Formats: sequence, C-alpha cells, structure tokens
Amino acid sequence: MRSFIKPRKKRLLDRMSALWLSFIILVSIGLIVFGVIIHYKSSFYIKMLDSLQHQNATTSKEVTNLSKKVMLINSQKKIYDEVEKTNDVLKVSMKNLFDLIPDQITLTSVVMERNSLLLKGYSISKEAYTLLLQPPLKSIFTKSEVKFSKMKDAKVEFESFNTIQPQKVEK
Repeated sequence: MRSFIKPRKKRLLDRMSALWLSFIILVSIGLIVFGVIIHYKSSFYIKMLDSLQHQNATTSKEVTNLSKKVMLINSQKKIYDEVEKTNDVLKVSMKNLFDLIPDQITLTSVVMERNSLLLKGYSISKEAYTLLLQPPLKSIFTKSEVKFSKMKDAKVEFESFNTIQPQKVEK
C-alpha cells in the first residue's frame, strides 16, 4: 500500500501542551527561587532576633547593675546628709561651748561625745572656775564632776567630766 501523502514528522508535544508545560516549568522555577529567598531571609531574621535577644539580656543586666548603683548612691547620700547635719549641729554646739568659756579659763583639751563632754584646762583659781564655768555646765548636763590640781605657777588645773543622762520615754 502506498499513500499519496508524504509522512510528516510528528512533534512530541503540540503547541498548546508545550505552552502549558513551559508555563508550569516557569512557575515551578519561580516558586523554587521564592522559597530559597524566603529561607535565606528567615534565617537572617532568626540570627538577627537571636542577636537582639542577647543584646536585650545584656542591657537588662546593665539596668539591674545601674539600679543597684543608684540605690547605693542614694543610701550614701542619705548618710552624707546625716553626717553633714550632725557636723553642722556639732559646729554650733562647739561655738556655743566656746562662747561659754570666760577669759579667765583656758582650755587645753575638749572631748565631746554623744552624751558627754570632757574639758581639760587651767584657771586662775578654783573659785573662778566654780563661779564662771560650772553653773552653765550644770544647767546643760545632768552630772558634772570636776577634779582640781595645783600647778607650779599658782594656777589651778582642772578636769571636768560632764554627762547627760538620756531621759526615759513613758508610754
């Protein structure tokens, strides 16, 4: 048998199938590229998130340390203010004490503690001390003891120990 038509070569895919197949391949390649890009971006963001968490932990430790330092500085400031206030009161007390000392009496040592005062010095006579310095001391302190001793140059050396007894608070 013979045919009058010359056989033509057949294509593996017709035009429509080739168009669909190329579209599917292009979309698949696009999806694969998109997936790879998403993967790299997500790993980048995960690393960045880890870095930020580490920074956050470090910063919170620094904040904790700084807040401790602030509390320490505040407590030191309170102590400083108390000492400064006590020193001011002590200055006023010392000035008042030296205002009490008459010209006939010379002090050689003053020891002031919380509830006591120790004065050492010399006076022209025992009576000068008794008349000029003892009354103001007795008005301030609850207990006042004085020891006298004669010096070579006719002066009297004294040692006065004065205390304030704390008052009991009744409830």
